[in-house]
Amino acid sequence: MNFVSVNYLIMIPGVRPALLFVFLLSLVQDSFAQKNVPAYRLIHNNDGTDALSNIWFDLDKPLTKTDIDNYVDMVAGTQVTTFMMCTGSDFVYYDSEYARTFCDDLNGTITCNSDPETLKSWKRYDTNIKRLREEGTDVIAASLTRAKEKGMETFITFRMNDLHFADTTKFCALVYPDFWINNPQYWLGDASQGYHSINALDFSHQEVREYKKKLITEQLGKYPMIDGFDLDFMRFAVFFKGDEGTAKAPLMTQMMRDIRAKVDSVGKVRGQKILLSVRVPITVEGCMQKGIDIREWVRAGLVDFISIGAHWPGETATPLAKFKKDLGNKEIPVYGTIDHGGYTPYEAYSHGMFRGMASHILEQGDGIHLFNYYFSDYNRINKGRIVLSDSGTTCRFPVPSMLNELGKTASLAGRNKIYCASDGATPAYRVLQVTDLPLGCGRGKRSEARIFVGEDMQKSKPEETILFIRTDRKAVFNLEVNGILVRQQQPHYPARYDRIIGMNENDQMYAFILPADCVKSGYNQISIMATSGLFLTTRLEIALKYGDVETHGYF
Repeated sequence: MNFVSVNYLIMIPGVRPALLFVFLLSLVQDSFAQKNVPAYRLIHNNDGTDALSNIWFDLDKPLTKTDIDNYVDMVAGTQVTTFMMCTGSDFVYYDSEYARTFCDDLNGTITCNSDPETLKSWKRYDTNIKRLREEGTDVIAASLTRAKEKGMETFITFRMNDLHFADTTKFCALVYPDFWINNPQYWLGDASQGYHSINALDFSHQEVREYKKKLITEQLGKYPMIDGFDLDFMRFAVFFKGDEGTAKAPLMTQMMRDIRAKVDSVGKVRGQKILLSVRVPITVEGCMQKGIDIREWVRAGLVDFISIGAHWPGETATPLAKFKKDLGNKEIPVYGTIDHGGYTPYEAYSHGMFRGMASHILEQGDGIHLFNYYFSDYNRINKGRIVLSDSGTTCRFPVPSMLNELGKTASLAGRNKIYCASDGATPAYRVLQVTDLPLGCGRGKRSEARIFVGEDMQKSKPEETILFIRTDRKAVFNLEVNGILVRQQQPHYPARYDRIIGMNENDQMYAFILPADCVKSGYNQISIMATSGLFLTTRLEIALKYGDVETHGYF
């Protein structure tokens, strides 16, 4: 529609100005909706504190805008499409009308009873925020401006209920958000949901929801370089008491409607489409349990794309196919989160596991959301060196070069990788999981679990395919994979492939060589029948070895 045709409409008898305004508004809305928004993304999500403390480079070096540029540049030029920077949740990293900046002691008027080293860490954040302010910027503006210059899509990510410091008995008052500490009447009072949940802000209160909307509105207005705004409901997934989530979901939906309207209004003023995304639990049922009616949000057009994930330490087998099916909408992109975490108890992911998780996600979903993919070990501690396990086959810290592998199926093809079943041990904040483990195994009982493999196994021919099984005690059993009896064991492989860390006192690790053509694309059925005694299977992994780790990637 051009100006000539609009003028023509004005001259048509009976076309009232009010109707014309509605018509023109619909044209503007349509023009935003018709903008070509790609479905695929490789998102690099940053929590901000790693940049503010300069932990990637030098903790004792005064932070400058140049350091922030270097921080972004380590991600730029890779397969990463989208750079997200956290604003600090309620303890903000910028000068705000509604909140005190993170660790600001207000000229010594706020005291801190932490030990000297911890206090030094808190003071570092405040000092670096002020130093960036002297340069006329903050960590959000500096990083997103640089990301934009480097050709990446830019997002603010806002943590909806961050509980890192919601404990007045252990932490320094410098890190308490003003709204939170001044309004204990809005605390949840429910300790049953997990770490610090007793002091989580309760979204039942309109004042809490309004406070969050004020911060979001402020940030939308403050950062004109953004392409989108992300609402992170996984930091932390606590919003209502006990089982109140489903009943109180309409409160969250109305808040989402208000946020969507504000995002759209800011976008119209700027003449651009500002995307609104969310990060939510890994099942539709789990979302609803937390008060997140994700089906309604999608139906009402309140979100542009969705990321799903578990709370730290993470999820090795994100059930994207189930989520997309249950969502009932084939159009909206759904991404899987790979957290900077590991198995429970904490056991860091290895490069092979990162590749396996990425392949799983790309085969089932639309893209990948890397959460807190830190380079501090690689850059500051290891000085750019790859540090391996004792066997020399495995690396367990993120490196920048992996950002050129994880985002595309083609770049993952022919690379050594490990596919993992969900270990079933990460139900943080009572978020629902989809897992077969731990798997009870008894004599004469066929116990079954599945592992998803993303390779095209008709084209992909690994040198060796290995099944690793961890049990809670010594176990004697028969094993079938996709109905094929498996017998060949390699007792030294668990150590060679660094699969024996994190074991409890009585745990055992077994490795089996799988016959050629035993493994298929998609879900693979693992059948275990104990021939003596009872035991639990606590971990299942399939490793695909394509070649030497120097050329085909570390496990």
